[in-house]
Amino acid sequence: MTARTYRFALRSIEERFGPGNFDDAGDAIVAALRDFCDQADRCSVDFSFDTAHANPWFHALVVAIDPLPESVCAGFLARLGEFGLQPTDR
Repeated sequence: MTARTYRFALRSIEERFGPGNFDDAGDAIVAALRDFCDQADRCSVDFSFDTAHANPWFHALVVAIDPLPESVCAGFLARLGEFGLQPTDR
């Protein structure tokens, strides 16, 4: 098990959940985690914003999950996709 960090573009969250509605996106992320991790309550989930880039296109919601078992990563990411959430590479 290892810690994993995912970045979600703020623009894509707002397109899916509405302007400034990051709480619902966070709820969806935690729900996806609970769907695929039988010990989700033992995971630490930390949310933060990265708005350091001058261009808002690169602003992101950063989600760190510790620990996240390798065995649940694929299902977790698939469920995020069903919720309209795709982590970015940057």
